[in-house]
Amino acid sequence: MIMKRIFAIFLVLIACKCNTTQIMDSTVNNPSIQQSHSLPDSMLYGIQSKIYNAFVQCMISGNNQSLSDMASELENLSEDHHQNLTIYWQSYLQFYSSIFYLKRGDTKTAEREVDKGIDWLKEMKNKNSEDYALLAHLQGFSMQFKGMNAKAISDSMKMNIKEAIALDSTNLRAYYVYANNDFYTPKMYGGGQKTEEYLLKTTGLPAQQMPHACLPSWGKEESYELLIKLYIREEKWNKAKQYYEQGLNEFPDSYIIKQLASGLVGI
Repeated sequence: MIMKRIFAIFLVLIACKCNTTQIMDSTVNNPSIQQSHSLPDSMLYGIQSKIYNAFVQCMISGNNQSLSDMASELENLSEDHHQNLTIYWQSYLQFYSSIFYLKRGDTKTAEREVDKGIDWLKEMKNKNSEDYALLAHLQGFSMQFKGMNAKAISDSMKMNIKEAIALDSTNLRAYYVYANNDFYTPKMYGGGQKTEEYLLKTTGLPAQQMPHACLPSWGKEESYELLIKLYIREEKWNKAKQYYEQGLNEFPDSYIIKQLASGLVGI
């Protein structure tokens, strides 16, 4: 089950086209950027795509040099400014780094990499909704390494998701993270109770409330993928087809959505 889940995550990362959106004139007034009277460093423009591209290069080359170089750049930026937005992207990069090592069978290093990101986010002061959502995302991913400690991490993850939603009820990444964990939790352990509700919530929310190239936009395409998988698993074919078509309408080049076509009856 774990390896199937990791393979699915890998397909998401290889196939996705991360959204680098137009920078808006109201940057300074956006509280999510968490800057004080200054624009974000230019390195952070399109950072989500930059991290993704570095990950792909690592998977092609078989070494982690591209991610390591970008991690060093972000570390230098953090030392100069030590702003929460930089720490967010450092932690986000650790998620990719963990997947890289996991795909290579090095679970110990994979665990260390994701734990770094978790620790940085835990130590961050004045976290906003996006910070809590990413922290929960990394915690959910880390549970596969934690054995008997997984339950405690799961509880902490759910608390962080609740905090993310309390701070911003329109943050689709918070709903996606909870739904993703709920989807993969066995029913005997309480899984599957909120998956559909939270995924349907994400489909009606924008990827970004205020489009900006320095801010996260991940989660919506993956939400469509997971919702279609849910309906296929439950053999709700009409709904599966409905959200397959809706997802492709919004993400016409999405590999992760298109590859689900073979599981749909009548397509």
